[in-house]
Order: sequence, then C-alpha cells, then structure tokens
Amino acid sequence: MRWRVTARELKRKLGSFAQQPAFNEAAIWAQHLYLSGMAGSLFSLDDEFISERCFEWFIFDYPVAGKETIIEIYRQAASGLNDQEVALLEWWRDAPSAFYEVKAVGDQDVLLEDVLTAKTFHVRGFENPADVTQGSILYLRVLRVGEEYEFSTTGISLPPEVKDTLLSWLKRDFAAFKRLAGRRKADWTNYFRQRAHRITAWAATLGSGGQAGGKGEDIWGERLNTLIFLLEEHILREIIRSRVRRERWKEFFGRVVRETNGEDAPGATQDKGRKAGFEGFSWSRPEYAEVARLVAKDLKKRGKHKQVGEGLKLWFRFCTLNAPAVRKVAVWAAAIVYAIARLEGNRAVKQERLAAEYGVSVSAVSVKYRLLRRSLGL
Repeated sequence: MRWRVTARELKRKLGSFAQQPAFNEAAIWAQHLYLSGMAGSLFSLDDEFISERCFEWFIFDYPVAGKETIIEIYRQAASGLNDQEVALLEWWRDAPSAFYEVKAVGDQDVLLEDVLTAKTFHVRGFENPADVTQGSILYLRVLRVGEEYEFSTTGISLPPEVKDTLLSWLKRDFAAFKRLAGRRKADWTNYFRQRAHRITAWAATLGSGGQAGGKGEDIWGERLNTLIFLLEEHILREIIRSRVRRERWKEFFGRVVRETNGEDAPGATQDKGRKAGFEGFSWSRPEYAEVARLVAKDLKKRGKHKQVGEGLKLWFRFCTLNAPAVRKVAVWAAAIVYAIARLEGNRAVKQERLAAEYGVSVSAVSVKYRLLRRSLGL
C-alpha cells in the first residue's frame, strides 16, 4: 500500500513538472510528432485517450533536453526524494510501452506476459476489467511499484487472433528501424520509445479490425515510412542541438521542483548570488531585472496591467533557457512589449514606434523579437 500511495503521488508530481512553462516549446514539437505519426488512425480513437497517451509519451520517452526525458530531468533535479521515489524513478525511466498477452485474470489483478521476451508481470489496480480478458493482447506501459506492477495509463486491447500478425509486423518494422537508426540505437527498448506514436496508430488499426500492412509494406508503404522516419530523426537532431547546456537545465528545474514542493517561496531571495525578485521573479543578473522593470512600467503605462505577468514570464523563461548577454536593456524591453502585443493580436503596436520611444534602432528590436519568437516557439 505504501508503494502504491507513493507511486500515485509521484505521478502527480511528474505531471505538474512536465507542465512547467519552460517545457512549452518541447511539448509543441512532441505533440506535432505524436499526432502526425498517428495519421489516419485518429478516427478510431477518442480525444481524451490520444491526449493522455501523448502526455505520457512526452514524460517518459520524448528527448526534451538533449537526449534526456522529463522523467530523467526530474530525477536529476528534484531534491528531497525519499528512497521509494528514487527506486520508482529508476524503474520507470526504462519502461517503454510494449505488447503484453493476458495469461490469467483475477478480481483485482492480472498476469501478463511480454509477447517478445516472455517475461511475466503481476499487475494490480486496473480500471477496466471488461477490457482485460484472458488471451487478449494489451499495448501499454507497465510500471513497477514495489514487488508488483501497475498500468501507467489506458491501453489498447487487441483480440488474441492478431498475435501472429502483430509479431510478424513488429519484427519487420524493427528491422526497418534497425537499418535506419544504426546499430547503436537499434534495440527493442529504443524502438518502442522512438516509435511509440506510430505503434499506437498501428495497434489502433489492428484493434478496430483493420490491417497493419501487407506482406511487404506497413500501412503507409515502405518508401513513405522511410521518408517520415528520416524526417523525424532530422527534427529530433535539430531539437537536441538547439537545447541549452545540461547543467543549466538541472539548475533551473531543480529550483522549479523545490518551489513546487514548497521549499522556496516564490520571489524569495536566493542564497547563491541571485538578485532579489522583481514582481515575484528571481533574476540571475541585474540587467535581467532592469529589463523586467522597464517591461512592467511600459505595460502598466499602456493600461495592460494583466499582461505584466505574462511579459515577465516570457522574459524569465527566455533568460533561463538562453542566458542572453544584455548590452542595451531598452532593446530587449521593446522587443518583449512588441512580442506581448503580437501574442494578443494587437497590430497597433509597431516596432518603429517602440524603437523611437526607447531610443533604439528598429533593426535591433526586430532582431531581438525574432530571437524571442524562435527560442520560445511564439
């Protein structure tokens, strides 16, 4: 019972952690990849199921910072974890969504067997007993909780008769993955993690009575499948190259976790050389705080009191991710005010007018605005 209570609370913490504003850009890319991979199978799945699976994939499998996932970042950054939480995170980070055959069903537990490895799992606490029948095949993530296991989220249930088709298709697709990904990444764990969004689509097609491909091709055809795979690999490489240094992520998210756990009060003065907060934010450099002061003053002068918080969040997030060198605070302040106006759809605020008000060049404001937009996915 203690394990299950700890696991439930840890899932809640991971969900809250993944919704931090600094992850917004990564979440947009992850959602794009996930939904595009599911393609035509969306019609057979409801929106709530898709959103739940996408969010879970984002936490467990998606490379947010470099090659690290949300769960790995949280494990490195969080302080005050107890022994059970440390053990759960260690177990969970290597648990991909996979296919399991139901071998036996009890009142509140079920015995599963991995269709590839034949490893068995004793799972408790499932929510939909009607979907778990002996012989059926489930596609989901199984998480270790003490000496037992739990389902991470809702799964896809397949009839027993598709098992041979499923195994044939998995082996064929894994061979394609191995050929395209290279030997270093070509193991089943990486396959299930990187192809989870695609596999969900294929499993949904099988579960709805469709065919997951002919004898020599998958449901999209080999050429199109190869092209999509290469495109996704390119996108992920670009995301990894553009990420900030690992240490900066760890420092930032460590502070976020401490604040989430109530260990630091918002806006409190930090002991590690941080400047005291302005408008509830703690700025790592005096010039960052000065930009924030100008932005708040400008927005209030324009009667945009409700937008002050949004403007400072935007600037705080940009500083955290990029640690910019600020030579002219006025340029950055003008760019942020312009960005807030654009986000509101307010085209009355012009770069030329802002540049004149702040005594800076239009081109400088334009350059800083483009940096903000590109870095934060505005």
